[in-house]
Amino acid sequence: MASLRYHAGRMVLYEEEPTVWRVKIKTKKGKVNLPLKAKELEPALIEAEYLYADARCLSRNHPICIECIHWLVIKSECGLGMPEGKASGGVWAKDCAYFWEKKI
Repeated sequence: MASLRYHAGRMVLYEEEPTVWRVKIKTKKGKVNLPLKAKELEPALIEAEYLYADARCLSRNHPICIECIHWLVIKSECGLGMPEGKASGGVWAKDCAYFWEKKI
């Protein structure tokens, strides 16, 4: 199967062999190639999106909510209930429990 490219090629999802999915993620700090637990395309894509969001969040000094581990990709909302959305630019990330340790 051919590779599937997302986020302007910064995330590439591909099937290494039947039922073995992998994702290549490029950030400004480097590249990673990770195995996925999912066996089918749809769950593999969701897992890859979360890994991509985590990688982007870790590579920036100023995270935004859409890159947070609490961001629910499918629902497009914060898992902690913060009133966040793409239009706000992630202004609530500074109040998120996930980022508290970064302030110390």
